[in-house]
Formats: sequence, C-alpha cells, structure tokens
Amino acid sequence: MVDEEKHEAHSPLATNSSDVFLAFHRNLDFVRKFMKPLLIGELAPEEPSQDHSKNSQITEDFRALRKTAEDMNLFKSNHLFFLLYLAHIIVMESIAWFTIFYFGNGWIATVITAFILATSQAQAGWLQHDYGHLSVYKKSTWNHIAHKFMIGHLKGASANWWNHRHFQHHAKPNIFHKDPDVNMLHVFVLGKWQPIEYGKKKLKYLPYNHQHEYFFLIGPPLLIPLYFQYQIIMSMIVHRDWVDAF
Repeated sequence: MVDEEKHEAHSPLATNSSDVFLAFHRNLDFVRKFMKPLLIGELAPEEPSQDHSKNSQITEDFRALRKTAEDMNLFKSNHLFFLLYLAHIIVMESIAWFTIFYFGNGWIATVITAFILATSQAQAGWLQHDYGHLSVYKKSTWNHIAHKFMIGHLKGASANWWNHRHFQHHAKPNIFHKDPDVNMLHVFVLGKWQPIEYGKKKLKYLPYNHQHEYFFLIGPPLLIPLYFQYQIIMSMIVHRDWVDAF
C-alpha cells in the first residue's frame, strides 16, 4: 500500500501498482531504495480494495508474457537503430527546408515540403515517444536529454507536459477521470459507462448521437492546434518549466 500524501502520483497509483512500478523504472535496484518510507502497511485480504475485481488469471498471463519478452531480450534497445532513426528525421527536415529555400513557396514546392514535413513529424512523434518512455538508453538522464531535444526542438512541445500526461495514461489506461487521454472535455462520450452517466445526469453539451459525424470536423483539427497548445503553454507557466519554454 502506498502513502498517497507522499507519492507524487496520488490517487492514480493508490492501488496495487507492482506491474506499473516495474514498467516505469529501468533501474529497479536504485528506485527500491526509496520504497521503505512510502510503505505504511499491508492490506489484509478482507480489506476493501480496488484490486478485488481484477482477473488474477489475466495478471498472471501478463507477467508470464513479460518474463518471456525479457528472456528474449526484447527490451534491449539497438542504439544504432535509434541513431539512424534520428538521422533520417533530421535529413527529411533539412530537405524540406532546402526545398523552400531554393525553389520558393510555389504550389509544387509547398506540396512537396508539406509531404516531407508530415512524414518527418510523424516519425519524430514516435521517436520522442520511445525517449519519453526512457526505453532507449540505460540511464534515465540520457533518455530525458534526448527526449527534450526531440519533442522540444523538433516538435515544439514540452517534455515535462508529455511525461505528466503519458505516465498517467499508462498508470490507468482508459480509466475515466484518471487517464487524461480519454478526457474529451464533454465534446465526445466514450466507452460503456460514460454515455449512461451522461444520460442519467441529463448532460447534453453536444448532440452526442451525431458524434461519429462531427468527430472529423472538430476532433483532429482542434486537438493539437488549439487544445494541446493551450495545455502546453499553461503547463510550462504553472510548473515554471522555463527550459521547455525555450
């Protein structure tokens, strides 16, 4: 059991988070040194717990799968692969810049540049994801530095903002009020229980029976250009992440 007042993650991790703990930390021997002050006791089997509803067979199958992946060295990264991955992104960004520089902003040059940048930015998004998960290098510091370069300089976002959101997402994936990735700000209703909850409370901010039709009109166009940009700026100001700001 974790003391929520001392644990940074508070309620999202205030359950049996053994598997999450293993997934989030590369150097387990180091981080386990900090666990004793956080331990306030053990729950008796009859005590109320959010873990009683979990399927123990699924948990055991998942742990067996993880053990198999570890034995196959699937968690060991190939540094040359990631170096070439980064290099090809920088090459594409450079080609896009030179295309505009030498050929101007005509329609053909603009379309070619847009295609190249769309490809490089999509690739950069997945590469920063790997660095953000601290899954490339053995030392977390190296991963954080590479992550700040990728997401800050190549994508124009905040590394701390991304980590804060994404770690919550993986701690409680697809759990309403805990996973920020499924917080749709009353624009969409998702899953099995949210529509029922909105129906009981008579919440109808938008015509949700037509959300499958208006999703492409307001979902992707507003998510990154407006909502994420607002969140990134506010997160850097509130948390004083001046390094990410520059």
